[in-house]
Formats: sequence, C-alpha cells, structure tokens
Amino acid sequence: MHASAIKKGCYYLIPGLVFAIILAYVGRFGFLYAGADLQFHASRIFEFYQHIKNGNLIPVISTFSANQIGSIVPTMYPSFPVYIGAVLQFIFPPVTAMYVLMWVQLMTQFSIAKWVSKELGLSLTESTMAAFIYTMATPTLSQVIQQWLFGEVWAMSFMPLVLLGLIRLAKTTTDNVVKLDKKTISLLVIGFTLVILSHVLSFAIVAGYTALFTLFLLIFRKNRWNVLANLSVAAVITILLSLVFLMPFIIAMLGNTLATPAATELTIWAAPNWHEFVKATFAIATDARFKTNTVGIIAFLAIFGVVLTWRKQDRLTKIATLVSVAVIFSGTSYVWNYLYDTKLGVIQFPHRVFIIAIFLLSVSAIMAVRNVISKRWLQQTIYIGLALFSFAFAVFNIKYGFVDRVNALAVQTDYKSTAKHPVSYAPMANFKVNNDDFENLMGYWDTYGAFDYLPENVDFNKSLQKKAIVQNHELLQTKATSEPNGLTYQAKLAKNTKTIIPMVGYQSLNYEITDQNNHQYQYKINKNKQLVIKTTNRPVSELTVHAKTPVTTYVAWVISLATGAGLIIYIIWDKRRKA
Repeated sequence: MHASAIKKGCYYLIPGLVFAIILAYVGRFGFLYAGADLQFHASRIFEFYQHIKNGNLIPVISTFSANQIGSIVPTMYPSFPVYIGAVLQFIFPPVTAMYVLMWVQLMTQFSIAKWVSKELGLSLTESTMAAFIYTMATPTLSQVIQQWLFGEVWAMSFMPLVLLGLIRLAKTTTDNVVKLDKKTISLLVIGFTLVILSHVLSFAIVAGYTALFTLFLLIFRKNRWNVLANLSVAAVITILLSLVFLMPFIIAMLGNTLATPAATELTIWAAPNWHEFVKATFAIATDARFKTNTVGIIAFLAIFGVVLTWRKQDRLTKIATLVSVAVIFSGTSYVWNYLYDTKLGVIQFPHRVFIIAIFLLSVSAIMAVRNVISKRWLQQTIYIGLALFSFAFAVFNIKYGFVDRVNALAVQTDYKSTAKHPVSYAPMANFKVNNDDFENLMGYWDTYGAFDYLPENVDFNKSLQKKAIVQNHELLQTKATSEPNGLTYQAKLAKNTKTIIPMVGYQSLNYEITDQNNHQYQYKINKNKQLVIKTTNRPVSELTVHAKTPVTTYVAWVISLATGAGLIIYIIWDKRRKA
C-alpha cells in the first residue's frame, strides 16, 4: 500500500517538476515578461491583494490599479483565479508569486485532465501521459506563459469536467426512464460554475457547444426528458453557485451605459486558415513564433494516426477524433468569416475552442497506441517517447518563439511610467519586471483593459489623468491615497464651491463622500460621469470617497456560499448513507 501511494505520488511529482523547470527557465533572471494581457491581470491581482490586505474581501471598484479612477473592473470580470493569485502575493515576492500562480494553474489543468482521462477508461499511466501531452501542448503553454490569457486558461482547465459530464449525459438516454444522475449533474455543475467564475466568454463558448450537443441528443436519442431534466437541475444549481459573480455583473450592466470591450478584428491569428494552422503546428524554425492558433504537433498527428488505423480503433477513439476535427474546423476562418459581422462576433479569438480538441486528441493519441500495439512494454515505450517529444518540442518553441526574443527586446520597468518616459504598449508590450519593480506596472495610463466597462463616452480629462480635484475650472494640487473601494484626496478646497472629484461614478453604485470632519456630502454624477459635490462654508482639506458594496452583492455571496455548503453537506450525507 505504501509503495502504491508513492507510485501514485510520482505521477504528479514528475509532471510538477517538469512544469516548475519550464517556468524557472522562462523567468530564470527573476523577470516576468509582458504578454498581451499580463499587465491587466497583474493589476487585477494587485488590486485584490491590496483589498484583502486592508480587510476587504469584496472589491467593487479599482482604486489601487486601473489608473485609480474608480473603474468597475472588479465587478465585471470573474475573480475566482484572481483570489488565488492575491493569496499567493502574501506568501511569495510579487513576481515569484506570479510564476507560482502559473505553476498552480498548470498543475490544476494537468490533474483535472488526468482524472477525466482515467474516467474515460485510460489506465493510471495512460491518463498521466494524456494529461501531460495536453498540458504541454504549444498553444496551451503559449496562452499561459506568453499571452497571459489568465481567465481563459483557468476556464480551459475546467472544460474537461463539462466534457465528461456531457459524455455521461449521453449515456443516460439509452432507455425511457427519467432519472437524475448525481455524478453527471455534479460534473456539469462543478465544470460550468468554475468556467463562469473564471472567464465569461469561455463560458459562452462552452454553453454554445453544449446547446448544439443537447440539440443532437434531443433529435437522435430516445430519452429527451431525461436530458432536459438533468440539464435543468444542473443549470439551476450552477446559477445559484455563480450568483456571486452573475448578480453584481447583471445589475451593473442594467444600471449603467458602459463602454464594453470591443471585439478585435478577425485575423489569421484569431481564426486561422488551414495554411496558417499547419504552419503554426510545425513551427520549429528559429524564427518561429510561440503560437496559439493550433492544437500542437502531437494532437495534430493523432488525427492522422487514428485515420490510418481506423479499423483497429474503438468507438470512443473514433468519436473523439471526429468531434475534435469538427471543433477545429468551427474555430477557423472558414466559419468565422461569416459569423464575425453578426452578434457572435463579440466572441473574440475563436481559436479558444481548440482547447477542447487538444484534450480529446491527447486522449485519442494514447488510446490509438493502445488499440494498435498489443505488447505492453512497447506501449509504455511509445507513451514515454510521446511525453519526451512533447517536452522537447515545447521547450524548443518557448526558447526560440518567446524567451530569446523577450530577453533581447524587453525594456526593464525600473521606473514609473510617465508621458515623458513611457513604455511601449501597442500592439504587444515590450517590458519586463522583477520583484522590486512590480508595482510600477500599476502606473501606466494607456494599457489593455484599463478602460473596460467605464461609463460610456468618458472624456479622460486632466482631472482624471492627474487625479486632481477641480474647482472653478482649475485643477487643484491634489494628493490621492488608495483605500479599499475608495480614495482619499488631500487638497485645499474653496468653500461653497462646486467640486469635481477625479473618480468616475456609476449609477448602479452608491457612494459615501466625507471630509476630514466626517461631514457627509450629497453628490451628483456630471456629464463626464465624474462625481460632483458642493463644499460647505467650513474649510475642507481632505475628501474620502467610498463605493458602498451593494446589498445585492452580499445577498449573492450568501446564496452562493449557502448553496455550496448545502451541496457539500448533501454529498457527505449521501456517502455515509450508502456506506
């Protein structure tokens, strides 16, 4: 028993060491290199870290990041992985914590894929190899290390749970009995909830494919009511668990006219054609880019391996391969050229769907070998060979497609960014930051994500840019200090004067504005969506503005936590009842 436990532990220890080695190689000089979204998500993590550090667990507006103008970003983006990143900031130096966060995500992705693969019929060794190949795929690592698509990669980690739930749902339609399957519902609930709490558009994508799969079951399977019953129960529980994000998000959307993030243009990087897809798959030249618009070389070759040995493959391998090909095609330009000008165009970067194919093809690659090769020693040799090849190919692409380039071109941000001393941020950032300089990332004005979900048509005037109070059309010398969900402004204010505060206001939020004497002011939101008060006949040298956490947000937290606690209690009770 002891030897078996050690053996099982090694199946996690070895991949964990490999992931750690790769990340240590990337940041070996102690630097964190900018990806497309790194500064945005680093700011989000820093924001939550500062709030928790100051005793607030529910950030409503950004006051430590996003230009410190009161952006509603914390409310509008799912924050489950952000909380993990914020907690790690208490344990490790900031840049080190970001690498640990990447390692935790890779291990989460690997562990879930390993468990799901085992549930699909793979052995302990086979499921480990399939999960390793899946996690080491070039597009997967690129999105974690280079692109820093933080919410997306966490959402991707949980997609195999949804996939397994749908496979189990299909198996419950073979007879006419309507019966709730606890494991199927649990998989769908956990998978969908964690996807929602990680990334909204990823949820939209998964929900879309689930709808298509459900339509297929309703047309071609017998027990339609069973499908609807299980999905309905799973949907209700998922909504209750996700209210912690959904309720504040929906209320903010309905209560304000917001500048939502614009969809990017459709390019071969966002939705590749076959030429670009194949080119990215076999990108091994020294000028190769670390690509995301592919499924990786092993997954790609698995398609041809299964096709060439079709007669020897079992039903699951064939279906997984065919579904993968369909998913790949659905994320290419051949489909999205027609969809991008419709409302579906809001789903940026259709290549995100490739992660489903990468997982299924990683499983198919292992199953194809097992179905063709009967000798176990030869199977094991091939598995190890595939794992080593995936590792070598990944390191090669990381080195030539990313690390060498950023080491040669990246500018160290050992200074605070100003108009006279900026850091280039278009279209891809070129900075690198270490532990000592990490907080400098919070000082940029023009960055990806900094202006998401601001009130529509805000004019970024000097008041906002300089965080300066305005009276009589003049900017006052102002010192702004960040606090959880608020800021304190120190300035010499004139009496009985209209005063414009350098913070944007949202109709869905209530603000509390007080001076150094705790006198509370009534406020309005002007045409530029800034908070405005009128001072009294008493001298004012300090104003503190706080956005109150809405009661509905607390209600959402209570419902979600109560639902989660109830499910845990039921699971424990059910296990004891069956024991």
